[in-house]
Amino acid sequence: MNNDELPNNQGALQASEITEAEVEDWFDSEEAPPDLAREQVDIVQRYSDAQLRIVRSTLDLSLHNLRQSLRDSSYINMSPSYQRRHRWDTKKRSQLIESLLLNIPIPPLFLFENDYNQYEIMDGRQRLDAIKEFLENMYPLRGLEYWPELDGSQFGDLPPTIQRGLLRRTVSAIVLLAETSRPDDSEIDVRMALFKRLNTGGVKLNPQELRNALYPSKFNEMLINIAQWDLFRDTWRIPRYSDEEAETVPKRVQNNALYKTMADCELVLRFFAIRETVVDNRRGSLRRLMDKSMQKHANDNDSTVAALDAEYRSTLQHLFYTFEGSPFVLPETTRPSRPAYDALMVACSIIGINNLTGRDEEIRRNFLQVANVPTSYEVLIGRGNTVESIKERVALATKILTN
Repeated sequence: MNNDELPNNQGALQASEITEAEVEDWFDSEEAPPDLAREQVDIVQRYSDAQLRIVRSTLDLSLHNLRQSLRDSSYINMSPSYQRRHRWDTKKRSQLIESLLLNIPIPPLFLFENDYNQYEIMDGRQRLDAIKEFLENMYPLRGLEYWPELDGSQFGDLPPTIQRGLLRRTVSAIVLLAETSRPDDSEIDVRMALFKRLNTGGVKLNPQELRNALYPSKFNEMLINIAQWDLFRDTWRIPRYSDEEAETVPKRVQNNALYKTMADCELVLRFFAIRETVVDNRRGSLRRLMDKSMQKHANDNDSTVAALDAEYRSTLQHLFYTFEGSPFVLPETTRPSRPAYDALMVACSIIGINNLTGRDEEIRRNFLQVANVPTSYEVLIGRGNTVESIKERVALATKILTN
């Protein structure tokens, strides 16, 4: 079977899509439980070592100046990698503009100063997008409550007096410059801590959205590109990518829980983080291990990222065909199992595809046998999410692939 012959069975399997509640459970399970046997430390010393120093200042930006600033990415970084996937709709954006027309204060922006007069947006990206795109005549106002007369108007359609008045409105910005006395290998990532604590409006960023925002890189772009691949989307019951998605994401994709929460990108990241954990014998919570993997690969060059991309795609493709288009699906279920995915992908990569050629029937038989034995089934479905339990699953997957 080649790529042109991939089974497009998504219509029949929509009922088996993973839900947002299940994705939330995935994210929650990434944190390891407290280690009660942890060595006692001097908490005063630990506080001193971990102390964050935040230098804070405030700015009042007129919409006129803000419009000019947003056109210059060297002043405020509005990188697309900071954009979460569930964007504000036109009505919510219009309500923000209406608040500004009414001179009602809106929540302040939080900016992080990377260098002198160079900022990145830490909280308020949706607000900035709504303001910037309205001032650039990119959408009309819809659903206004107090200014229904302006419904359907773009900025350029407004009377000159209202245009000038709107451009004189100001938005407050809190500028943060973070310093830390901790060493480079600290468990605390200052920018990560700030992102987690500074979500003032809307839904808080989940762990993968935080990584997407904090570590824009060629590696992160690779995660997103793989998550658009037909074979990946068929595996995880996500509607296939189409050209229209580059401009406007279709509702059928927006409503998919894995896509909406960026859990699709995290699934790709898990492969690299867990493989590195097993090969390099790393320790820590799964969430922290994935954070470290993003940090590790943040400066990868094109050739390194291309090799990682090829490793992932060849591994998933081999298992996809080995399991006849339904990899990682446990007996009596219709959906792929994330723990089985983790284990089989990492084990397959470590063993090497060339060493598994011609074993498809044996592998499928071994998988069913393991899944039908209660003790091994418990290991395979991943009741535990510690590093030890993950390594145990990978060891079991190794037996499935090689016995």
